[in-house]
Amino acid sequence: MGKINVAWHESHKMPANPTEQQRAEWHYGHALNCDCRMVTPSILTLMETHGYRLPPDAPGLAGASPR
Repeated sequence: MGKINVAWHESHKMPANPTEQQRAEWHYGHALNCDCRMVTPSILTLMETHGYRLPPDAPGLAGASPR
């Protein structure tokens, strides 16, 4: 695990009962702005399904396998 971006987390709360699109959008922003945890394969799939593709140097990909 990396360092948490507290400011990003405080200003970007996951909505209650999010749709898949909302989850994909939140996780995409999270991976670009915070490296507190790696993006899991299931979250990568969710983001790709909804049209989000992370750049290989995204903080949330540290140690993960980008597609």
